[in-house]
Amino acid sequence: MPNRKLPILAASAFLALAGTVGFAPAASAHDTLGEVYGCGYQGQFRCGYGGVTNSHTRVYSCDTASDGYGFRTEYRLRNGGSGFVDDANGSSSGCSSITPGTAANPVTTFRACQKQNAWWCTSWLTA
Repeated sequence: MPNRKLPILAASAFLALAGTVGFAPAASAHDTLGEVYGCGYQGQFRCGYGGVTNSHTRVYSCDTASDGYGFRTEYRLRNGGSGFVDDANGSSSGCSSITPGTAANPVTTFRACQKQNAWWCTSWLTA
């Protein structure tokens, strides 16, 4: 005689697992990155990058091209405040960063920019 309880038990286990995965909370911290390309021979290389880390509180800027142009990351906070951080040492090793955000007032959007004749930026990215 077939065991009729096994399919019911398997279905119950599947629904319990699906419910756990379906309602799992989103990760509260993740790093985001914006990159600017268009430097070097025929614009094939990355000019620099910037982003947001530390649970949406830290903003950084990294110039990667030794071309004499500046690099910055601009940001906006939840309360409407905004600002920027320039990579202070150009393309030398190391990046510049600031911590303008807090848990109550995190960085919400940012963009990475390189200065040539004018600031050339990525679109605004979600932090």
